[in-house]
Amino acid sequence: MAHDSYSQEFTSASEKETTQIAKDFADILQMGDVVALKGELGSGKTFFVKKVAEELGFDGYVSSPTFTILNIYEASPYLYHFDFYRLNNIEEIEKIGFPDLLMEDGIFFIEWPEKAEELLHEKYFEIRIDIVNGTHRKISIKKITGNEDALCRN
Repeated sequence: MAHDSYSQEFTSASEKETTQIAKDFADILQMGDVVALKGELGSGKTFFVKKVAEELGFDGYVSSPTFTILNIYEASPYLYHFDFYRLNNIEEIEKIGFPDLLMEDGIFFIEWPEKAEELLHEKYFEIRIDIVNGTHRKISIKKITGNEDALCRN
């Protein structure tokens, strides 16, 4: 990961603006990157992943993995989209094979990452999407570093 220092804040007034933010973000992603997505229900986390996937060449249907826990999109590179909303503890996250999947080639998006922070790579992106009102969103993107005990191959 060559982008060790990164922090941006955006205010989006429309889906079109959020799409552009997601596409610009996709352009800096590299193989092995982990992206922790934070925000309340309906804030646009899955929409953001959809637009990143499109930018990476995936033209299929992108949906929230709330019930499936994981969706894999054949983009370039592969995009792994996790949703830990329904999981209760770190043991359940380990049981679905999350630590092993982080060793695969791809980019990893995780909704509700608070439940797995101790398993995240030493370096990862954190995206926070806050609803301002209607279609307006505040989007914060920053690089997190320093979880030396985490699983990390980078």
